[in-house]
Amino acid sequence: MRFEKYFNAFKEHLEECNLAERTVETYCYNTKRFIHFLEKYYPRIKSLQKVTKDIALDYQKYLGSYKNRKGEPLANKTRILRLIIVRKFFSFLVKQDLILKNPASSITLPKEEQRLTRNILTEKEMLGLLENMKLTDPVSIRNRAIIELFYGCGIRTTELCQLKIQDVDLKEQTVTIVKGKGNKFRIVPVGQYATHYIQLYLEKARRYMLKGKRNDPGCLFLSQRGNPFNNTTINKSVMRSVAKKLENKKYLSCYSMRHAVATHLLANNVDITYIAKLLGHSSLKTTQRYLRVEIGDLKKMHSLYHPRERNY
Repeated sequence: MRFEKYFNAFKEHLEECNLAERTVETYCYNTKRFIHFLEKYYPRIKSLQKVTKDIALDYQKYLGSYKNRKGEPLANKTRILRLIIVRKFFSFLVKQDLILKNPASSITLPKEEQRLTRNILTEKEMLGLLENMKLTDPVSIRNRAIIELFYGCGIRTTELCQLKIQDVDLKEQTVTIVKGKGNKFRIVPVGQYATHYIQLYLEKARRYMLKGKRNDPGCLFLSQRGNPFNNTTINKSVMRSVAKKLENKKYLSCYSMRHAVATHLLANNVDITYIAKLLGHSSLKTTQRYLRVEIGDLKKMHSLYHPRERNY
């Protein structure tokens, strides 16, 4: 790879900043994508000092017109992330006196889409789903424990995948998240149901997942091959399986579970400050994005309380 020396210096800098491993991977992956763009469209550029403002703007246009194999464009959120990373990459090089100017500093970021997560499970649907999750084998016990934990505290997907056995305090009914987003530490309550099913999983199912493996990775939840989950595998092997038990066939993912927790707590008059603390948000603005009122609830409130509607 061209410019490998600069890439490695940037990677080392990120690791020294004590960022989460996944964050470092994301930064490195997207920095490589920009370098590959230079290699493909600007093969004559042999020094990053030669990257101009016009080349940086060209990369922005490239991201705007890019389409994947299905013909789908990049989401605004993805484009924003890639442009921010390129700006930070060049900013680092300037601070290290490796180049004189940041050619990406003049890039203006597109507005982030305010996407609504549709079809969030209602409280009734959520409770119905849990009732339908019968414990027939080790896998069903594990899946029930995972869903109960997601619904118990709205934990992030990565946080759940990285949980160690020792991070769960069954007596206190809490989970310690050692490295949350931004490497932040927090302790969250999970409730009696999640605690009960986690204990059942540890007693009856986890050993089955290991299947005699010599090395125990130590993660709380394991796949049927005894490996830790990641964001992709947990959605594919757990959430898709659980979603089949939904009567209305709504889409179910780890993220939609987190959204449901926030929505249900808000509906039960829990202060948004507490919801933010539970979810691990440093800003209430982040929490508010999870708590957009569903259109059905909005129509109901509109018909009941709007001055022009309540007389009919």
